[in-house]
Amino acid sequence: MNMTETLLNPEIKRCAVVTGANKGIGFEICRQLVSNGIFVVLTSRDRNKGLEAVENLKKSGLPNVIFHQLDVMNLTSVSSLAEFIKTHFGKLDILARISQI
Repeated sequence: MNMTETLLNPEIKRCAVVTGANKGIGFEICRQLVSNGIFVVLTSRDRNKGLEAVENLKKSGLPNVIFHQLDVMNLTSVSSLAEFIKTHFGKLDILARISQI
């Protein structure tokens, strides 16, 4: 299933953003959310680590996750994520701010 098919899938009802999600607590929160039928936007400052985390989830049979690069201390980066969410999902149901913990 590609991103467009996933985004249009009526079974996917809720969207979550998890910041600092490429490892540790953030990664596990992503795993739990996706396991419970929630589409997750996994974010990280480091693009390569974020993409690797998404691939690890997908290899585990959890396809409803995508990556968006985010630096929570950069207003332009935060605005870019907000626009992405608005464009692709229309709303945000869950925000887990794990970065900088």
